[in-house]
Amino acid sequence: MATNSDSIYNVLSQIREYPERAEVNTLGYTNVVQLKISDSIPVANPEIYFPDETLLVDRLSDEFVDKYNVLMDYFNGLTKKPMKSYHEVWVTTAHVVGKKAYMLELTYE
Repeated sequence: MATNSDSIYNVLSQIREYPERAEVNTLGYTNVVQLKISDSIPVANPEIYFPDETLLVDRLSDEFVDKYNVLMDYFNGLTKKPMKSYHEVWVTTAHVVGKKAYMLELTYE
């Protein structure tokens, strides 16, 4: 799937390395972390991975989650109630044009 890409990995890695670049919100859910970054930050193929005013939802592949488990665990730790083990990670992305921001949300199940 498109969201199992290096582009998503790179955005998450940037946020982990430079947390001040992101606004973090847990939306009141225990298993969700929402990240908002400025759309001035370079993102590869934003028209694919962060569509304008449209949500793109995808389940990250098991291979992606396994390969980047340290990164996935880091963001799991930002949820209200980090899960000791999770079986699936869903990613939702969008470009919120009016806010000049990219939104990326991770849901752990």
